[in-house]
Amino acid sequence: MTIFAMVFLSGCDTLAGGDTQLTSQTYFELVDWHISGFWVINCPVAWVRVKNFNPVPIKEITFQYNTYDADGTPLDQGTYTIEGSVPPNSVKNFIELYVGMVNLHSDKLSVKLLSVKPDTGH
Repeated sequence: MTIFAMVFLSGCDTLAGGDTQLTSQTYFELVDWHISGFWVINCPVAWVRVKNFNPVPIKEITFQYNTYDADGTPLDQGTYTIEGSVPPNSVKNFIELYVGMVNLHSDKLSVKLLSVKPDTGH
């Protein structure tokens, strides 16, 4: 299985409700991934790392994922929002994220940070 990660620091493509400034100061990367339930359910399980360069904690970290076959042909696209928060000026790993159902021929995965929100404790 090939790891294919795209990381964007720009907040231009944030979802409605996200904080563009906070998103632009957040680094997001795909560390590893694998398929769970291969040929039965076919769900990517991702390990991502979030580096929060903001002076406030962030939550509702939403990213887009895309899958591709072995030739690089696009197959699936979806979004996933991470439960949990990342303290200010720190790094946090999120492992075992079951991001959604995908095509049986998915061989590559890319991710793109869409938005984050401030964690105000509510």
